[in-house]
Amino acid sequence: MSLLSKGTTLKFDPLTAAAVDLPEFTIIWKGYERGALSTILAVAPTALSQAAALDKERRQGHVRGPLHGIPILMKDNMATLPLFGMDTTAGSLALKGSIPRHNAEIVEKMVSAGLIIFAKNQLSELSGFKSSNIMPGWSAIGGQTQSAYTQGDVDLQDTGLGHSSRCRYSTGSAVGVSAGYSPLAVGTDSCGSLITPSTRAALFTIRPTVGLVSQKGIVPLSKYFDTAGPMTKTVVDLANLLDVLTESSEGSTPYVKALPGKWSDLRVGVLDPDEWFFDSDLQRPVGVASFTARSNSSLTTKLVLDDEQCMYAIWNADFKEHINEYLADLEWSKVRNLDELIRFNDENAAEELPSIYPTQDMLIEAAQTNMPRDHHAKLLGRARLIGGKEAIDAALKRWDIDVILAPADAPYNLLVSAAGYPSATMSMGYLEYNGRPIGLAAFTGAHKEDVLKVLSAWESTFPARRPPSL
Repeated sequence: MSLLSKGTTLKFDPLTAAAVDLPEFTIIWKGYERGALSTILAVAPTALSQAAALDKERRQGHVRGPLHGIPILMKDNMATLPLFGMDTTAGSLALKGSIPRHNAEIVEKMVSAGLIIFAKNQLSELSGFKSSNIMPGWSAIGGQTQSAYTQGDVDLQDTGLGHSSRCRYSTGSAVGVSAGYSPLAVGTDSCGSLITPSTRAALFTIRPTVGLVSQKGIVPLSKYFDTAGPMTKTVVDLANLLDVLTESSEGSTPYVKALPGKWSDLRVGVLDPDEWFFDSDLQRPVGVASFTARSNSSLTTKLVLDDEQCMYAIWNADFKEHINEYLADLEWSKVRNLDELIRFNDENAAEELPSIYPTQDMLIEAAQTNMPRDHHAKLLGRARLIGGKEAIDAALKRWDIDVILAPADAPYNLLVSAAGYPSATMSMGYLEYNGRPIGLAAFTGAHKEDVLKVLSAWESTFPARRPPSL
């Protein structure tokens, strides 16, 4: 069920802030303190006072919107002022205790919409841009995120996209919702970090068109590829939260108005799984999870310019520039630039560079990068061209379709990220091998967030997600 019961209007929410007060809040605190999933880094000590204030508004007849009084989790790379009682660390001890000058813009939007800023989630440290050999979902502050679904802990000998992996960098937000800590979460995505964790938590998500959601106040990787997005259990909640997060223009139609979606109104193309599943070196076949497939190698070939991988080269250059800007703008911080961050990690190696993950090669490589502006523009132009006009746009036009479906375990994310286009995911089933959810993804052209219609049609056609057995 959605937060809104079927058949109701947006005038009233069955799940009010008062429902958070007792059993649910106690359960969440116990789960947080036990730390079995390592998904929550901090709970806002103001959560109950926020709930009480929003309950009072409701009693007085003031309801801010369909998500009034609903608790929300957010990835711990979104700046919050000290009044919320939570640090903004991006998983790094170097940022513990840092003080931002402002809340992230999307935090302000969530507060204005009446959401309870409830907790901050674990993530891959610095959005996975610290070391090339760290398992997704690990940070020096939070340790290793586990799954609410998968039997057994993460296999540290597995690949980053393997069947035991929580996959990509918004893992804590996805696991938190799937485990029932909150019905809603916000994560961020540079190349699959919303889509893949949501798939493995049996959630709906949408990666919005880059630029649609403000990134101000979010610890960055690259402003040309980063975007925040919602993660939920139902499509109507996804649409309502997307309406809160986006930079909507006056008179624009709310995304929730695009619902419900019907298959009869959609023209759908499908990528051939035999061509698009991850290669075995990225996701090792295991038992009943085995399949024979090859990924579309032309992706990597076309996204290379003069022997340089466009996306990674841009991320390297952008991370150095954008993290320096973020650190320099903080009210207070132990580190003020990337070089100081690297030095801090060396000086605190026991925690930041433990024996299982002893390197920070990605940070060092980024710090040594000095890319001329014209070369950056050339690489970015190449990525946008290949991902957008020559791939996604061309396919939509050639086959006269609205949207493309693909296995969620596929490298299409590289194209979507290169183009800066929207994509979304829906749950499809569960592996017998270890219980992990699998899913389908949908992607389309720029500013076509009505891809939500596909998720809605899927939700109305197939069985509801299965909660994990915790």
